[in-house]
Amino acid sequence: MKPPRLAALIPLAVAGLHAPPAHAAFYTGDQLYDLCTAPRTSRDYVEKTYECIAYVTGAVDAFNAVREAAGRKSCLPPDVTIDRLRTVTAEYLRDHPETRAGSAATLVQTAIAATWPCAVPQPAKPPRKKRRK
Repeated sequence: MKPPRLAALIPLAVAGLHAPPAHAAFYTGDQLYDLCTAPRTSRDYVEKTYECIAYVTGAVDAFNAVREAAGRKSCLPPDVTIDRLRTVTAEYLRDHPETRAGSAATLVQTAIAATWPCAVPQPAKPPRKKRRK
């Protein structure tokens, strides 16, 4: 007895090997804005809000990890809340709709840096020479 169903699956398996390439970003700014601004009256408000918060905090953690690996500290104040990070991101996306087609992760970083810019390290001053009398 031949398994005809198995033969029918072979072309599907081969087609799966030629999947289209993934995009550089999982979310666009438009998609993140939709999540972060879900109306409280919508039936998926809680789901979208948690997804927004998870995305924003994950992006911030990733940027801070990169800074730490480079020997730099986070620029965020120590008392910043997750809700404040979400609000800052949503407000930035609202105020800059022309950027929302771009990577959501990049836009989170841009929003955070615009709100809490890092201090630019000043080069060390050379020691003053003592004057001889």
